[in-house]
Amino acid sequence: MAITQKSQSNDELVTVQNLVKRFEKKQGAFFRSKKATVYAVNNVNFSIKKGEILGIIGESGCGKTTTARMIMRLTKESAGQILFDGQDLCRLGDRAVRGIRQKMQMIFQDPYDSLNPGMTILEILMEPLHAHQKESTFEKKRDQVLQILNHIELRPAESFLQRYPHQLSGGQRQRIAIARALILKPKFVAADEPTSMLDVSVRMGVLQLLKSLKEEMGLTMLFITHDLSTAAYMCDRIAVMYQGNIVEIGPTHEILYHPSHPYTRALVAVVSDLNHFLKHRQELIIDGEVQNEGIQRGCPFLVRCPHQVDHCRNTVPMLERISSDHYVSCIHHQGEFESAKAANRHAN
Repeated sequence: MAITQKSQSNDELVTVQNLVKRFEKKQGAFFRSKKATVYAVNNVNFSIKKGEILGIIGESGCGKTTTARMIMRLTKESAGQILFDGQDLCRLGDRAVRGIRQKMQMIFQDPYDSLNPGMTILEILMEPLHAHQKESTFEKKRDQVLQILNHIELRPAESFLQRYPHQLSGGQRQRIAIARALILKPKFVAADEPTSMLDVSVRMGVLQLLKSLKEEMGLTMLFITHDLSTAAYMCDRIAVMYQGNIVEIGPTHEILYHPSHPYTRALVAVVSDLNHFLKHRQELIIDGEVQNEGIQRGCPFLVRCPHQVDHCRNTVPMLERISSDHYVSCIHHQGEFESAKAANRHAN
């Protein structure tokens, strides 16, 4: 997984290289306050192939949403490069970014907040058409709205046009949010935990809808979730994120059945056997919280890893290939772990 800048291959739609997002925050008392740097995203690298669904999983605060927002140009990066369909998005001005909005759209987590409560469903779905299809007639735009409503299985479509968001169920509201993102027929969609605010009974229906629309429209997707079982159902590949870093990335089957990073193994253990996870928790992962402050001198997972050695405190592991298309950032899999353990034994 190279970290040097490179051109985008023909089968890749999105390529992220050395992506960093820093925030400054004040610490201490008012008169003695000082600024501290928080790394929400720290040197992230990945690519998404055309027609693929890449999932990013990790606990709250790990940088999943910030990564998606930078790709969608809703948040500006501190450093790095984002290539979309051969274009470097980081070098585009606001007007140029506005021109590619039709090609890339985002589905937000909370349909209660992402839909304007004062607009009808017709007005909500017309809004992107007014912005990008100014020469089209009202009748043609209305036909597009009816077509997308049928696609998201809200029927009869005409009965929804004059409703307001508060008159819909949570599942119906999220389907409208999906329709708004897809009505322009984009190439790429970033879905930020699109089912986390929904009742369990309606989640599967929304996930099945997303998969079917992806196949019908040939979409490429970035799917963000904290639920590994949801990622397993939706995604072709999974990237595991911790403390602003991608610690493991690979095909979904490899991540589920051959997890290599200690953090990934803990996530898989929760899904596969909750009782086993609770009983052996300290063997899998040490209790703690995600803390992104400052520049890491060693492994970002150091304080919560049950397998740490002295070498982990001074070396930041990079993503290294361990099998075909499967990468992990852990010295256990880089030929250094056994020598580090031997050095520890010798020192003791």
